[in-house]
Amino acid sequence: MSHLEFEAFTIDVDTIEIKDLPVHIVSFSGKIINENAYQISRNINSIFENDNYNIILDLTQLEYINSVGVAMILTIIKTVDQHSGKLLIGGLNHFLENVIKLMELPKRVQIYNTVEEAKSNW
Repeated sequence: MSHLEFEAFTIDVDTIEIKDLPVHIVSFSGKIINENAYQISRNINSIFENDNYNIILDLTQLEYINSVGVAMILTIIKTVDQHSGKLLIGGLNHFLENVIKLMELPKRVQIYNTVEEAKSNW
């Protein structure tokens, strides 16, 4: 498990096995705001440790996201796609539901209410 800590925000990456594949559970916690967005975006590629591009993005503890954070999520999706990986999103709060709807994510990015639902639908 890796842990990245920034001002008002953390990223935790845990690797589990689903259907004989290593899958990173990437958990965002806190707020992506102007004060920390640059540092986060400079370090976001560390979530692809061991060249693993199978990801469940856990956004349950993400309280706020600014435009840079939205761009980061889109970059993660693009990177996963470029490496023929798979990305599911598990867990959104009400605020994030509205933000994600506005993002018009690619159809292949499926959103589930919880991380457990995302795991069982892998």
